Amino acid sequence: MSLSYIIKRSTRAFRPWTDLWARSGWLVQAHCASGDARALDPFGRVALEAPVEACIALAASRARPAGRRRGAVLLHGLGHHHGAMASVGAALAEAGWAVANLGYASLRKPLDYHAAAASRAAAALAEDGAAMVDFVGHSLGGLIARAAMARAPAEGWEPGRLLLVGSPARGAGIAKVLGRFAAYRLISSQSLHAVTPLGAAAVPVPACRGIAVVAGGTGGRGFNPLLGGDNDGIVTVEETRLPGQEDGFTLVRALHTPLSAHPATVRAALGFLELGRLPC
Repeated sequence: MSLSYIIKRSTRAFRPWTDLWARSGWLVQAHCASGDARALDPFGRVALEAPVEACIALAASRARPAGRRRGAVLLHGLGHHHGAMASVGAALAEAGWAVANLGYASLRKPLDYHAAAASRAAAALAEDGAAMVDFVGHSLGGLIARAAMARAPAEGWEPGRLLLVGSPARGAGIAKVLGRFAAYRLISSQSLHAVTPLGAAAVPVPACRGIAVVAGGTGGRGFNPLLGGDNDGIVTVEETRLPGQEDGFTLVRALHTPLSAHPATVRAALGFLELGRLPC
């Protein structure tokens, strides 16, 4: 593995752009610091730098309509990028979904900012013909998905099903511990609170067509012996659960980061979003 590849993978975590609109390979992004927007064509080239609405108007005029009745918004975790959800996105697209696999400035802005952007992307799918919009969120992305779907009634789109993947539904105790260290607070200060038990408790659980949970673990003591109970190395299985609000749960033998692309997670996304139940 080359040094340039490692640097490229690492710097993606600090990306300053958040995706607001996606269709047929076209993207509209906003810069988290300046608020400037740009429209990107399917080859990643900048087609326009202008206010958000102007960028969306250009992209909408050039992107072919998806023509899909189901839409899905995918959200990666803290410090990652949209490539983490590529396997799920490809499977859903092949099965007939219009997919918005969003990248966002996870280390630069708080949860409410990301939820508003994700809701806007969901509304764009609805405007393109999706009767309802499902969400798949990994880790922090699951908490953002919850908050975004809770906005749906006020923002005019129909929430579908929600799959939470390794998401600290009740907060991650390890985040509370890491928050004591200045270096960690400096890197992830904007989103740190959201993944603590107190922060997660403030994130609404949306009224939608169903919620399922995929957790990583070993089925025994977990990957990290310093965490209590089964775990994926970062989040415990217990921390992923929403007692009394789940329509399905499955445990996958995987560490936290690879969990988002695990074949079992892909199958879970297809099964639950299509049929409302997890594969056996």
